[in-house]
Amino acid sequence: MFRAELIKLKRSSTWIIALILPLLAVVTGTINLANNDEVLSAGWASFTSQVVLFYGMLFFSIGISLLAATVWRMEHRGTNWNLLLTNTVRPVRLVLVKIGVILVLVAAMQLVLIAATAIAGVFVLRLDDPFPWDFALVGVIAVGAALPLIAVQSLLSMSMKSFAAPVALCLVGCVIGVAAVTSVALRPIGYVLPQAINTRALNLGSTAIAQSGGLTVPDALPILLTSIGIGVVFVLLTTTVVRKVKLR
Repeated sequence: MFRAELIKLKRSSTWIIALILPLLAVVTGTINLANNDEVLSAGWASFTSQVVLFYGMLFFSIGISLLAATVWRMEHRGTNWNLLLTNTVRPVRLVLVKIGVILVLVAAMQLVLIAATAIAGVFVLRLDDPFPWDFALVGVIAVGAALPLIAVQSLLSMSMKSFAAPVALCLVGCVIGVAAVTSVALRPIGYVLPQAINTRALNLGSTAIAQSGGLTVPDALPILLTSIGIGVVFVLLTTTVVRKVKLR
C-alpha cells in the first residue's frame, strides 16, 4: 500500500514542492547574507540562521500543508474515496500510510535544504571553516518535530475536498506560531501548536530566534517527545474520523 501511494505521486507536482521551497529558503538566506555581510559576520552561523529564519516560520509548515493536500487530493476525485474506503480493511493502516508518505516527502525537503545550504555556503558565499554538521542534525530533528503538523494537515486534507482550505488554515497557524515563539505572553502556545513546534525545532542553536533554545538534549528532547505525543493523538483522531465517514 505504501509503494502504491508513492507510485501515485510519481507523476504529480509533489516533488516540485519538496524541491522549490527549501531552495527558495537557501536563495533568500544567501541574498540576505551577501547584502549584509558587515552585520552578519559570523560565517556559517549567520548563514544557516538566515536560511532557516523564513523557512522555519513559514516555508516548512506551508510545504507540509501543500504536500498533505496533494497526497489526499486524488482520493477526492470521482469515486476514488468510495473505492478507498471499501478496499481498506484497517483504517489505521490507511492513515499511517498517508502520513508515512508525507513524512518521506518532508525528509526529502530537509535533504534538499541541507545539501543546498552546503553548496551555497561553499561555492557561492565561499565561507571559511567546514560545513557545520550540527545544522544537518537540526534538519533531522525537524523531520521528527514535523509529525504533529503532518498528522493535523493529513486530517484536514482528508476531511475537506478543497485543496486550498487546509493550506489556508495552516497559514493562519504559522502566523500564530510566529507570535507564540517570539512573544513571552503567548509562549505556552508555542509548546503545543504544530507550526510553532516546527519553528522552534528548525531554530535550535540558531542566532535568529534565541527563544528556541540550543542544540542540546534538554532543549531538543522535549520537542521530539511532545511531537510524538501530539502526532499519536491526531493519528487516532484521524482513524476515528475515517471510520465514521460515509461513502460519497
